Amino acid sequence: FNFSQPIATRVDELLSGVKAQLAIKLFGPDLAVLAEKGQAIEAAVKEIEGARDVAMEQIAGESQLVVKPDRRALSRYGLAVGDVMELVREGLGGASAGQIINGNERYDIYVRLAERFREDRETIADLRLQAPSGAWVRLGDVAEVSIASGPPQVRRDDVQRRVVIQANVHGRDMGSVVADIRQVIAEQVDLPTGYSVDIGGQFENQQRAQKRLSLVVPVSLGLIALLLYFAFASVGQAMLILVNVPLAVIGGVFSLWISGQYLSVPSSVGFITLFGVAVLNGVVMVESINQRIADGLKVSDAVFDGAVSRLRPVLMTAITSALGLIPMLLSNGVGAEIQKPLASVIVGGLVTATFLTLFVLPVLFAWFSKGKLSDMA
Repeated sequence: FNFSQPIATRVDELLSGVKAQLAIKLFGPDLAVLAEKGQAIEAAVKEIEGARDVAMEQIAGESQLVVKPDRRALSRYGLAVGDVMELVREGLGGASAGQIINGNERYDIYVRLAERFREDRETIADLRLQAPSGAWVRLGDVAEVSIASGPPQVRRDDVQRRVVIQANVHGRDMGSVVADIRQVIAEQVDLPTGYSVDIGGQFENQQRAQKRLSLVVPVSLGLIALLLYFAFASVGQAMLILVNVPLAVIGGVFSLWISGQYLSVPSSVGFITLFGVAVLNGVVMVESINQRIADGLKVSDAVFDGAVSRLRPVLMTAITSALGLIPMLLSNGVGAEIQKPLASVIVGGLVTATFLTLFVLPVLFAWFSKGKLSDMA
């Protein structure tokens, strides 16, 4: 049994069709082989550190009525297989006999044998068929009637039969757990030809999101650089402000390492937010220094006065942002797996970005602003 939150479970089910974070899908044509190899994969995954609630979906145990016609016995009485199937289909399942109309509502009428004639295997085997010669023949004399265990449902993806081994991840990042799962399946489970394994669920969604972020982040940084160039009319000063971005990344990565967390989609979103705050602090600092140079101060004096005057606003921005994220940073309840990485990245990045904005950026100002200063002179 898995114990989880209803909303989180519902999201997992919509992503992969199972109520767990990871869905290990085994594809193949034969249900018996799928069951055997699925159990082997389940046993192997249970040994992986960080894998929790590992279970294979039920693919057997459903009681089914099986009727196997005996063709030799049928030919002896002059009956066809279709006669047996017609009795089973209409006698047990029912045959349409019309409709009842009630206003705009229509209800189909089905007629089938009374319950006492179909309540168990022996009763069903005692049903009668009439041969062309007029003789009445028991169903059990021309067909084998039995109760067998079968799959409750045959599930398919892309027209292929599949079984799913579900698992949750605890105490490790999802990427490393998936890598271990693939390794143990390759080493311990011998899959026949025509059988394959695919891993979906949150991992699949995470891969799509990271692929999208790998495109969005560079484009965002490029647009930021372009806007900075238009704002300051200087490539050097635009690059100076963008120096804050790697300085902020240092704090974010260090914060993840200290807290024992991993790079994930929430932490990637935190880095994007952090880039915006770091660039904002740099814009405020550079604009303040430029304003003092335009007022006639020497570069060294303008840098010092500008840094001192921006000390309080930059510190207040960082402190208020960090204080607002402390509840998310300390959260342990539902949603903490999303809130904590995001808050950790932003708080850690703000510490280094603020410190380096106030000290490193003024030191580098003169070197990056040579072209701008010559134009202003």
